[in-house]
Amino acid sequence: MTASGKSVWPLAFCAGLLGIGQNGLLVMLPQLVQMTGLTLSTWAGLLMSGSMLFLPASPWWGRVSEVKGCKFVVVASLSGYLASFALLALAVWLMAEKQLGIPAGVGVLILSRTIYGLTVSGMVPAAQTWAMQRSGTEKRMAALAVISSGLSCGRLLGPPLAAFALSLYPMAPLWLMAAGPLFALIFISRQYGDPPLEAVAHQAARWHSGLLPFLVLAALLALCISLMQIGLAPALRDYMAAPAAVSRHIAWLLSLAAIATLLAQFLIVRPQRLQIQPLLLSAAVLMSAGLGMMVAGNLPWLYAGIVVTSFGAAMATPAYQLLLNQKLSLGKGAGLIATSHTLGYGLSALLIPVISWRWGQTHLLAGAWIASAIFFIVACRLRTTASAESAR
Repeated sequence: MTASGKSVWPLAFCAGLLGIGQNGLLVMLPQLVQMTGLTLSTWAGLLMSGSMLFLPASPWWGRVSEVKGCKFVVVASLSGYLASFALLALAVWLMAEKQLGIPAGVGVLILSRTIYGLTVSGMVPAAQTWAMQRSGTEKRMAALAVISSGLSCGRLLGPPLAAFALSLYPMAPLWLMAAGPLFALIFISRQYGDPPLEAVAHQAARWHSGLLPFLVLAALLALCISLMQIGLAPALRDYMAAPAAVSRHIAWLLSLAAIATLLAQFLIVRPQRLQIQPLLLSAAVLMSAGLGMMVAGNLPWLYAGIVVTSFGAAMATPAYQLLLNQKLSLGKGAGLIATSHTLGYGLSALLIPVISWRWGQTHLLAGAWIASAIFFIVACRLRTTASAESAR
């Protein structure tokens, strides 16, 4: 509950649906390939196309939330989520039953992912902004932690839920993902639509160059985490040869990362144990130290390193978002952060083949460590600038 007595947990549930959908689809990929006859690269392209539409759509939804309110955006995002997964499930089912040819099926799948990217891109920024509106100025960090924990829980629960549903029926995970937003819409329809907050004196209404460091931090964090996750398999192959063993260790590592993320959100961020600048600097130190452990150590150090890195990354996100919100209105700030995260993941997709070709896949973790080191430098620069401004 917030200081105003309005719960933000329904908003966290909505954000969690995004995590369930993202990781649940990854678990389903082999079955999707088998049922549709499309290649793995085709499915990867379809998933990426939906995610890349977050780039133009997230800032736009941020502006809409300031005009029409966050409830409007969350309802629109949930409706788009429902429509996109219903279309995806229908297309996959018809293709599996040979009732829909590959060209028409791919067309429906592209439509599904387009709807997803253009609508669901507003979900997390609007939920974060709505939660901060409800929390009041003093509890914004705690409100962000609740939304982030919902997203983390969704990413943690997505794979086991999808695996369990697959054991019942091949199409069951897709129907489950389509039904989830229906329940969320029922919850949200009963929520009071808080009016948009007026911009305060120190917040700008438009983009300006002073915002760039915070957006660079967001992009670097996404780049760092993406390279780390993709680099796990090559790193594990140094210690074991069996693909099944590698997959099992990756599952354990990602589960540990999700648990560490939740611990950071509940133990550090939500109780607001650190001020924003110390929180950001501590996060930068932990990320660099954790990735250094993963690069330099053995298998136990790989496990310890991903815990330290994930703990730090969970602290970093609310820190730079709150710093940005000191300079830009809430809705636009949340949209720009989401866009920067997408840019970071897109940059990772470009760098992975370059690093693999030039230095080998085993150096992907080293690339993540370099990104974390740049993150640390930018965080130190922001701390120095803030100290200089306060001394004036």
